[in-house]
Amino acid sequence: MFGKLFLGVILVFMVGCASLPATLVTKSKNPITDLTVILQHPQANKGKEVRLGGVIASIRNEQQQTRIEMVAMPLTADGRPVLHAQSQGRFIAYIHGFLEPLEYAKGRLLTVAGQFSGDEQGNIGNYPYTFPVVQVSGQQLWQVQQQIQLDDPFWTHQPCYSFNCDPWGNDLMMPNFGINGRIVERVVP
Repeated sequence: MFGKLFLGVILVFMVGCASLPATLVTKSKNPITDLTVILQHPQANKGKEVRLGGVIASIRNEQQQTRIEMVAMPLTADGRPVLHAQSQGRFIAYIHGFLEPLEYAKGRLLTVAGQFSGDEQGNIGNYPYTFPVVQVSGQQLWQVQQQIQLDDPFWTHQPCYSFNCDPWGNDLMMPNFGINGRIVERVVP
């Protein structure tokens, strides 16, 4: 009985962690989530729904909308950009209305859902570039959360099988007083 309850709690937790935010849900069951698909076949994908994300490269508020230039990155199943992944290229996201440039600052992670509407000519520095354009219907800003994860020396040691062992399998002659740790980065809403 306890095993089934434990398994049920784990499954609910796992499903809860992988759910897509409501703002990124599209009418299409399988929106385009890889910018390279659009770059390879722009005419065939015009008008299709997309869910794309990555890092904000620039933001410009216009009279009726905000133009955001994005560096596209692969997305997880729940729409989060994959940290430290290779860029898929760049695209332009047009969002209706005004967006605060300090909130949507260069370097922030953003995922958008909407419709691929065509291309726009522009430059990246002095390099001419054709940007795919997305008319955005929903968006989600993300934050990178850093945590220090400590490795417990009592769980990371090798078990002891000699006369120098205590009852729990710890080697009494080789105590492990060092604590190892690492920085873990997660993308959170």
